[in-house]
Amino acid sequence: MVLLDRSTLMVVFAVMTLTMLVLFYFDTYRQSRAPFAGWWCGAVASFFLAATFYFMGEVQSATWAPSAGNGVMVLGSGCVWAGTRSLAGRRIRPWLLGVAATAAVAIDAAVRSTDNARMGSIALLAMMGAAIGLASLELWRERADSWHLVRSLAVATAGCAAYYLSRTVGLAVLGPEDPLSQGPFGTGVTLLMAMVLLVVVSSSITSLNYARRTEDLQEMAYRDGLTGLLNRVEFTYQAQRRLRANLAAGVNTVIVMADLDRFKAINDRFGHDAGDGVMRAFADACRSAVRDADLVGRYGGEEFALLLDGVDAEEGVRIAGRINASLAEHSSLPAGVDVPTASFGVVDARDRHAGLQRLLREADRALYNAKADGRNRAAVGFTAAGTQTS
Repeated sequence: MVLLDRSTLMVVFAVMTLTMLVLFYFDTYRQSRAPFAGWWCGAVASFFLAATFYFMGEVQSATWAPSAGNGVMVLGSGCVWAGTRSLAGRRIRPWLLGVAATAAVAIDAAVRSTDNARMGSIALLAMMGAAIGLASLELWRERADSWHLVRSLAVATAGCAAYYLSRTVGLAVLGPEDPLSQGPFGTGVTLLMAMVLLVVVSSSITSLNYARRTEDLQEMAYRDGLTGLLNRVEFTYQAQRRLRANLAAGVNTVIVMADLDRFKAINDRFGHDAGDGVMRAFADACRSAVRDADLVGRYGGEEFALLLDGVDAEEGVRIAGRINASLAEHSSLPAGVDVPTASFGVVDARDRHAGLQRLLREADRALYNAKADGRNRAAVGFTAAGTQTS
């Protein structure tokens, strides 16, 4: 007994995949261009082509069509696996998908007119089960912050892989005429499982894509667009919280103000593009000289602010020197632009009554002194209590 009508299911499957492909491409992929969304477009397109080829084989008796359908079905399953790998940033070798798809076509075409015709179906199911199973493993091993968004996808791929591999064993052991092969392990149920996978994957990928876009927008809201450092508002917000926490824990904090020397001359002589390149180079130098836990922000124009944890003013001066040394070695400055220097004002926040804004003002005064003393140096400022930091 055939549990589900194959021809009807193929038409439904083709219409469903085509609709899903159009909606997903325009609503999700075109807006993000995310690699995982692109791989999923490839998977849905492959499943649509497979349904079309299978229908041609059923209705028009095109002998080549089922073999071609097997190939693109394996290709689609491989795209699901590739999409899950791209989520974790792992390397993908597209040629492997082509080899598997070609093998599925060749095996089915070679055995279709022989007594071992079921070998084509066995190869198809084994490859699909393996690819979707690998996709599930990729998701389960990457238990990251986005796990709640892909949990249903991990479960669905595991279930589909288990079904396809079970059907592979059943078809090999029982043969195509067994009631189990005609019923629960029949072609109709196989297509139905593919439909379930399509729905779950589309829902999960859309949710994940939306979450990634939201994260990108949030990142843009508190990052300086030119340098990638914290903008002034976000630096001030994080620095105030960090300063209060450090004072409560007895951890010393150093505030540093930095300004690029003769920056206006660079803009006037080489243009604003060169000036932008210099500021990006300085941002890179800051990132290379400080620790990940320290805060670095673009405070305005060519002026920058830093908050350094667990150090004193003397160490702050040494860090300023490392920033200038790193800037001098920077290799991405525009051609002909002289290597710039920076001046720094350093203040030790040991005074428990000094707020962030007052410390920033003291560091700015020290920066002015460094400029007055000849630039390309760091000057130590005074605490709010009026004593020089050491």
